Amino acid sequence: MLGSYNENRTSGWKKSTIAIIGVVAMACIIGTVAIVRSNDNKFMSILNAEEHEFHEFMAIYNKVYATEEEFTHRFRIFRDNLAYIRVFNSMGDTMVLGVNEFADMDFIEFRSKYLTHRFPERQSENGETFEGLTAPTSVDWRTKGAVTPVKNQGQCGSCWAFSTTGSVEGAWFLAGHTLVSLSEQQLVDCSRAQGNMGCNGGLMDDGFKYIIANKGITTEANYPYTAKDGICNKTKAAQVAATISTYTDVTANNPTALQNAVAQQPVSIAVEADQNAWQLYKSGVVTKNCGTNLDHGVLIVGYDTTASPPYWIVKNSWGASWGMEGYIEIEISSGPGVCGINKQPSYPVV
Repeated sequence: MLGSYNENRTSGWKKSTIAIIGVVAMACIIGTVAIVRSNDNKFMSILNAEEHEFHEFMAIYNKVYATEEEFTHRFRIFRDNLAYIRVFNSMGDTMVLGVNEFADMDFIEFRSKYLTHRFPERQSENGETFEGLTAPTSVDWRTKGAVTPVKNQGQCGSCWAFSTTGSVEGAWFLAGHTLVSLSEQQLVDCSRAQGNMGCNGGLMDDGFKYIIANKGITTEANYPYTAKDGICNKTKAAQVAATISTYTDVTANNPTALQNAVAQQPVSIAVEADQNAWQLYKSGVVTKNCGTNLDHGVLIVGYDTTASPPYWIVKNSWGASWGMEGYIEIEISSGPGVCGINKQPSYPVV
């Protein structure tokens, strides 16, 4: 009897233990499933939020994708850029990144569409250091009426033409004339003899050389921008609205000389812009994250040495929806400067 009792008791324990183990195992499975489902829900919530943000981005910047595959491809790039923006901004840098019209492009595509394929270094310079001049601590030519509204070069490597017209517009105004928007398309179409290559790149000094040779440049209204290479319209090109007599190269890698030049007028400069610091720039001062291999022509329209860090005010040609209403601030520093900004400054003389 004792043996039968013990066997029955052992059998009961086994059944109870198996039952408990089964209940615990089922609880673990249910708990695991609940965790997985919870994580899935969080992931789907994030994904849905990002997709909603992507649709808002498409609406703001009038983005239309021809196929579902293109939509998926662009959304994937957008999510990657969005993640980069959030991580970078969490680090507390002086620069802030943000979503703009380039947020659905990867680095390689952005560079190929919006930066020059050719940005040669000038072979010589008639360097000017402005010795003896004492520049003010801050200048902003926008407040003096010497700067036209921000323009948009589109998918054409004509940045050099926009930098050229910007500095000529400022010089012409400061010489006592009415501020007028000048023609980038004329430079794109007509200045190949001076070494420029239209949408494939060029040099501001060569743009100045063309304007001098042509005895002037016409207006934007008379010779409008098309964002593509064209045949020079010599009739329109002859209807000049502004002239220059020569141009001056500011001594390279000398921020003091550059400050003295900008204190006189807006100055054409070249930078390296093929980094996220430019593609996704929103606001603040760029102090790093760009090199010194020049690939983009822009315009310095002022500076502030009293700020921390001190910075240049730079007008870009990617439209007013980019950056700070089309502008970017770059730290004033020695040597070639942040983004190479000190390497090739020049300005026209009326």
